[in-house]
Amino acid sequence: MKRLATYYIFLIYVITTAQTKSIDSLNQVLSNTENLEKKAFIHLKLAQIHERIDLKKGLVFAHKAFQYKANDSLLAETNNQLGRFHFFTNQLDSASYYFNNAKNILYELQDEDKAAIINISIGAIQLRQGDYNKTISTLTESARFFEKTEDRLNASKCYLNIASAFAELELFPKAIEYSKKALVSFEDLNILPLQLIAMPNLATQYYKNGDTINALRYNKKAEALATEINDKRSLSIIYNNLGDLYLENNTSKAKQYLEKSLTLKNELNLKSGIEVTQNNLGYTYLKNKDYPTAISFFKKAEKRIKGKQLVRVYNNLSEAYANIGQLKNALEYAKKSNNLNDSILNIENQKSFLEIQTKYETEKKENEILKLQTENLEVDYQRKQNFYWFVGALLALSLTIISIYFLQKNAKRKRVIMQQNLKIKEQDFDRLLKAKELEGIDNILEAQEKERSKMAAELHDNLGSKVATLKLFLESSDNESDFSKNYNKLKKLISETYHEIRNISKNKNFGAQISSGLIPSTKAIASQISETKKIEIRVDNIDVKKRIENTIEIQIFRILQELITNIIKHSKASEATIQFSEDDDILNIIVEDNGKGFDIRRSRSGIGLSNIEKRVEKMNGIFVIDSDKSNGTTIILNIPI
Repeated sequence: MKRLATYYIFLIYVITTAQTKSIDSLNQVLSNTENLEKKAFIHLKLAQIHERIDLKKGLVFAHKAFQYKANDSLLAETNNQLGRFHFFTNQLDSASYYFNNAKNILYELQDEDKAAIINISIGAIQLRQGDYNKTISTLTESARFFEKTEDRLNASKCYLNIASAFAELELFPKAIEYSKKALVSFEDLNILPLQLIAMPNLATQYYKNGDTINALRYNKKAEALATEINDKRSLSIIYNNLGDLYLENNTSKAKQYLEKSLTLKNELNLKSGIEVTQNNLGYTYLKNKDYPTAISFFKKAEKRIKGKQLVRVYNNLSEAYANIGQLKNALEYAKKSNNLNDSILNIENQKSFLEIQTKYETEKKENEILKLQTENLEVDYQRKQNFYWFVGALLALSLTIISIYFLQKNAKRKRVIMQQNLKIKEQDFDRLLKAKELEGIDNILEAQEKERSKMAAELHDNLGSKVATLKLFLESSDNESDFSKNYNKLKKLISETYHEIRNISKNKNFGAQISSGLIPSTKAIASQISETKKIEIRVDNIDVKKRIENTIEIQIFRILQELITNIIKHSKASEATIQFSEDDDILNIIVEDNGKGFDIRRSRSGIGLSNIEKRVEKMNGIFVIDSDKSNGTTIILNIPI
């Protein structure tokens, strides 16, 4: 059969109960706190709750938590949560980036337990990418660690993904063995959400192994449990699997289940797993001989799917094209299927996978034997130790009585010394205050010396956007007719640029007021640039009502000018938005474009971004960039006002 079943790839699960009540309670606490670290913690908790009800909102909360730059432990948790959101939206490279960030922070904190837990998520990414060798190696290493620490829960999480890897390699008895081992642990520990991950996987593996009865039994059991606790994500998996069960014998019923699955995935904005449902829906149309519709679904699945499941999509496309007489396309997809299947299931790979597991099972048995021998030795050792402890206890009691006598004798003297130390600390504190006063005076003098260098930055910011806009007008005037239409606009913009240079040279307008305010001024410059027809810039004011101090407005306006200039020069974007909002005396600005994006780890340098970051730091603000190639750029500014 050439359709797919969804395997629930496991990530570290966040349990959320009484969600609406928790959200209201956390929002109330958030509105009453000024502590930045506490705000970061609450935003993180809100992100975790929204993970299972609204991924878009959850991602916003996670980014807010990230902006507060809390302690390392909280930062590791936030990186982990961001990795989860990117995983669930199928942005696997970004997910890997954040998970590795979290793991590196935890290693620096010497928290090996949590670092090993993050490793489960990294193994899940490798599984989704179709790299089964790495998946089994990574998760077997993690399982071994958790077995040594007697962490049954996390060891079982590893078993679950190892089972999925074996299933993709069509080693179904091995997959069933690991899935059942995981499910038994989750049932013993009475963790319902984790049972909902294990049961659909086990059902699929039974089905692929030819056991339809057990497959239907576990799917129906999982459906009842997911409906009871309203777990929509699990239901989307289960409906796909039930649709898969009925594909051959009852196409109509299969289609009903698959459409319910697709509806839930779209509602939850789930990018991962949706390609499996699309392929299965395509298969229902293939069976009903609606080949064009079947091909459209297979093409959607082909863009996202990887590994062994991609082989099945290629087979489906080959069959569909053959039925409509496009034999060239049919042959091409048949070749793709054979080549990919050979690379995944070659003898060396199979040997490598089994060697990893054999080594793991052998080490496990050897450790059990060694543990038994050690326990026998410990019994003999304990008998001898009991005698030594008795003698030692008598000696310790004698020493304790003597020590108490001397402690009481010296107690008074210690209290006197403590009082003297307290007076010395008070004197040190007074000296520190005086030193800080002198340091403040030095900072004022230093600021005056730096004034001239700031003028150079102002020239860059004030004139940069105007010159960039002039360039856009000229580029859009391809002929004399276009130039004539833009003549008055060019003339006005050149006049403004001239007066700007004149005022700066006379030092009259340096740091002048933005007379109409920050947001109207931003809208004015956006409108002016949009008139060039090269890029459309939209400015939205969500809920900013109060006027901001002029000196802060000027700094923010200069930053926005620089960001707009960068978009015009480098992004090749056709659209951009600037959004203003206010939250607890924090001005939040989000600048987004649909351009080509860039690698922030390599490109975060130069006068532009470096200058902006320094300005934001001086205003005690937060500056965050989220971008990668071909996905546009989002820049977030949080500035106290």
